Parts: sequence; structure tokens; C-alpha cells
Amino acid sequence: MQNRRLFLAGLSGAALAPFLPGAAFAKAVAGVSYGPNKLDIYPAAQPGAPVCVYVHGGGWRLGSREAVASMPEWFAAQGWGMVSVGYSLSANVGRQAAEIAQAVQWVGANIGGYNGDGARLALMGHSAGCHLSCLAALKHGAPVKALIANDTAAYDVAYLASLNHGVLPFIYAQPFSDRSRWQEWSPISYASARPELPVLVAWSGGANRDKVSARFIAALQGGGHAVTPFNGAAYSHISISRAIGKPGDPLANAVGAFLRQHV
Repeated sequence: MQNRRLFLAGLSGAALAPFLPGAAFAKAVAGVSYGPNKLDIYPAAQPGAPVCVYVHGGGWRLGSREAVASMPEWFAAQGWGMVSVGYSLSANVGRQAAEIAQAVQWVGANIGGYNGDGARLALMGHSAGCHLSCLAALKHGAPVKALIANDTAAYDVAYLASLNHGVLPFIYAQPFSDRSRWQEWSPISYASARPELPVLVAWSGGANRDKVSARFIAALQGGGHAVTPFNGAAYSHISISRAIGKPGDPLANAVGAFLRQHV
């Protein structure tokens, strides 16, 4: 447990230092309530813009909606708006996913007041936020036109445990301590839902990320989804989240092309 605390503290603190508030936040409309939590809005320069709703990571227990690095500027350069969503870190992952879906509903209904087009939304998450975004879109039907799943090992919790001698790696152990809900809280369980929804799945070089991502991609394709895979084996779990927001980065280029095609 102590090791888990230290790891998460590092993930949300020193390891996320490049993500913390700075120049990227000058144009933010911060702390807007969507009901159970708050979100930050980065309006596009022109009205009627598509919008990416972003969900942060942090092991389901840490992290911040302010952890956006240079993504707001990058999206602005594409003519997009961006919204970064907070969620209840003390809640179970099922409730967290429901909150993300509620946030997307709020954005769809209200983003017109911030130069956005509520009918042209994408949903993207990294790490724990990737897992929650997948549940929000596939299980809860969050009204988005595209889903970007950026590097989690929790697409299929039981499979992840099987890769780790029958137990979950420590960062997953507490959020997924209730084995009876592993299937319910695994995005792969809903891979056949919303087959019209295109999905980009990116994975880093972290342990087993290729295996769990390949399994999820196969399930999505079997469910009728158009899937764009991105092999990010050259990235670490942290650097793959920083990549979106860096002009010319291969992942940023892939995300830009994917969004232009589908949203």
C-alpha cells in the first residue's frame, strides 16, 4: 500500500510537473460546474468549432483536470475547443464513468456559449481517464462522434490479472478490489455497443500494454467499430500523454488525422 501511495504521488506530482498550471491556462474558463464535479473550458477562437472532451489520469484516485500540458494550444491551432473534466476521486470507477458521461452531456448542451458545436464532440482520456472515457462512451452512451483511448491496461480487468499471475498490479488493486464488478467495469464488455463510433487506440511501451490493447482492438473490430491503432511502443506511459499537444509528434499527427476524418 505504501508503494502504491508513493507511485501515485509521483504520478500526480513530480511526474506530472510538466502538466501543471502555466501559460497553457491563460484562456481557460475554469471551474465550471456540470453537476457532480467541475470542468475547465478552453474555447475555440471561432464559433461553431468541434470540441474535444479530455479526461485526466492518476490511478482513479489522484490527478487533476488542470493536467493538460500544451493540449489546449494544440487543439486551438486545429480550430478546436477543448474541455478538461474533473471527476470524484473518492468514488468507485463505475460512478466516475457515469460522471464523465454526465459531463459530456453537459458539454453538448452548453458548449455553444463557448464557441463550440455540441453536436461535434470527441472524447479522449489518458490512463485511468482512458478507461473511464471508454466506459462513458461505450457503456453510458456519451454523445460523441469519436473516441480516443490513450494507454490503459484496464480494458479487460480479468485479463490483466491473468497476465499478472492472477492478481492485479498494485495501481489497479484498490480501484478494482471488488472482483464481482470486474466485468461490469471492463470496457471490453461493451465492445459491441455503438458500432458506429470510431475509436483510436494508442498504447505505450509499458508492460503488457500491447497485449491488452490488441485484445481490446480485436473486440471492438468484432463489434463493428472502425478502429485506428497507434503503436506507441517508443513512448513511456507519461510521454504518450504529453505527445498530444506537440506539433509534429507522430501521435499528435495521428490524432489530428483521426479527428478530421470522423468529427
